[in-house]
Amino acid sequence: MAEIFISIAAKISEYAVDLAIRQGQYLFRAGRFIKNLEKEKQKLISTLGSVQKRVEATDKTEQVKDSVLKWINEAEKLVEEVENLETEIETNGGSEYLYPGNIVYFKSTKKAPDQILEALQDDSINLIGLYGMGGSGKTILVKVVGNKAKTMNLFDRVVLATVSQTPDIKVIQKEIAELMGLKFSEENKASRAIRISLGLQSKQRILVILDDVWAKLKLEDIGIPCEEGNQCSCKVLLTTRLRGVCTLMNCQREIPLHLLSEEEAWIFFKEYSGIGDNSPSEVLKVASNVAMECKGLPIAIEAVGSSMKKKPIEV
Repeated sequence: MAEIFISIAAKISEYAVDLAIRQGQYLFRAGRFIKNLEKEKQKLISTLGSVQKRVEATDKTEQVKDSVLKWINEAEKLVEEVENLETEIETNGGSEYLYPGNIVYFKSTKKAPDQILEALQDDSINLIGLYGMGGSGKTILVKVVGNKAKTMNLFDRVVLATVSQTPDIKVIQKEIAELMGLKFSEENKASRAIRISLGLQSKQRILVILDDVWAKLKLEDIGIPCEEGNQCSCKVLLTTRLRGVCTLMNCQREIPLHLLSEEEAWIFFKEYSGIGDNSPSEVLKVASNVAMECKGLPIAIEAVGSSMKKKPIEV
């Protein structure tokens, strides 16, 4: 009987570790994550019920091991934690998790979205800079945070424009105008800037996201009245690979998006490559080396891991 309890307790431990990793370290591929979470929870509940029945049916002369009672207690706590997480997802409308594409929330990267949301709620801050290496997930992150901020009723509109290494002011103006519901009849950049500026100074609360900024950008040229010395009527969140750009743009908050740790990178790589801990040792060794070569960049890990799925070790 003791051996049976130990075996079941070990299985509970396996579920507990798996769910704890999923909950505490990362959230991605929302649909699959939520389904797997529910599936693992049901497995845990079923196994927990079986253990409890066996404990109740145990002969009173046979002592139940403390380790089994400990696992029962931990399993009950874990089920409660998972149900709290599910409630939180439902309460938030799922927007944080259901954005098209993959959002990665590891311990290394979770700080950035929290800091952005904090800055967005600070009335004294109008210009926020998010910086990090190319492929670290800045674009996906600001889109998700923008959706989250709108869900939290911090803004009436969230508009996004891509700046790029060779910015085209007219293209940027067009992207912003379309999302603000404006139509241009003017071809002149200065006239368009005035239209956008008037729109941003309306009673609506607007968040403007400028993605992929490479150098200092004159916001007034676009129509965003947020240059130094001017009262900003909206909030601006920009992303860049270079922290120096945040400084040049006079960002009031400069927020780093860190790379994944080696442990997090390996977990993420296994998810996309389909490689499991039970794979042959030579496969795990090669895959681990490949994962480390991705240098902790989520987008690189996703691309390389997906391309390796079901491929022989030679590839």
